[in-house]
Amino acid sequence: MAARKSSYRPRTRNAVILVDYTNVFGVISERIDNDQPDAVVLDLVASLKRHVAEHLKLKPVRTMSFANLPPGSSRGHRATGAWLAQGMEPRLCYAHSRDEAAAIELAMEAMQLSSEVGPETAFVILSGNQWFVPLVQRLFRAGHFVVMATLESPSAQDDLPADCQDVYLNADFLLGGPGRKLDTATEQEDDAGGESHRPTETIAITDAAVLKTLGIIESYFGQYEEIYLTPLLRKLSEIIDDRDEEPKALINELEQAGAVWLEKRRGFPHNYTILLMNLEHPDVAEIKESSLTDSDDFASFEDDESDDSSGEDDDNYYDDDGDADDYEDDDEYPSA
Repeated sequence: MAARKSSYRPRTRNAVILVDYTNVFGVISERIDNDQPDAVVLDLVASLKRHVAEHLKLKPVRTMSFANLPPGSSRGHRATGAWLAQGMEPRLCYAHSRDEAAAIELAMEAMQLSSEVGPETAFVILSGNQWFVPLVQRLFRAGHFVVMATLESPSAQDDLPADCQDVYLNADFLLGGPGRKLDTATEQEDDAGGESHRPTETIAITDAAVLKTLGIIESYFGQYEEIYLTPLLRKLSEIIDDRDEEPKALINELEQAGAVWLEKRRGFPHNYTILLMNLEHPDVAEIKESSLTDSDDFASFEDDESDDSSGEDDDNYYDDDGDADDYEDDDEYPSA
């Protein structure tokens, strides 16, 4: 009997993305050596939307951009055109850039939308170094799922009230790409324990358990470019029958063969780890190209896993209560 790709789809909810454009633009202009900060901000917003859809399992239905523009400036027309081209609704405040007009307008719009759309709609807010704590608290108390993405996130739990500590996401990792690294990238990587790099050498995988692990990864998480390690390890623990096979050790074997690699990302309140598949590895390429035909080797989701009563989405980075499903740095992971 041929195995099938899972028909399971985690339940989704609509999301509204609110961008504090003036603040994000200011932070990026100061921290990135790039003569086109507007283009970087637009790329950041596009990356955030992909992250919201692919990893948070939210459906962005509206994206609004709030900015201060001096009265009479023609720059507002150029910015508006770029935003519209990316599906962003412009919200322009004619004030000096040092004023907080855009942030105030964003908060007021968010509260108005909260009363209109109901708690089933999530709110994702993007800022540079503004934390919007009162707004986050009010949205959270109104029953909304909230993600507050910032380029300069709180560094300690004590920086935030207890009721909203779990909703903050460090958005630095969304800035990746040629010429888009932050000036402080090296320092951040050191703080996070360093990053693994794409393998330069590959070794054929001969161990059946390791090959099966690679197949499981493709079967359950192959649609993602970046795979959060904690949900992956949990799924491996559920599927692997042999109790002598340790999921972390199997991932380590794949890493040593050059089939996957790991990267640490900064987050709040904990850093987390993602796994990426090396598409240039022969075994990875073969599994990507071939159909899964052996149900004994590659398991699929059971239909009853879609029962909402469990309240758990294994490959979802955030649980319904807003807690980040991180791979915390205090867990020891065997490195290659």
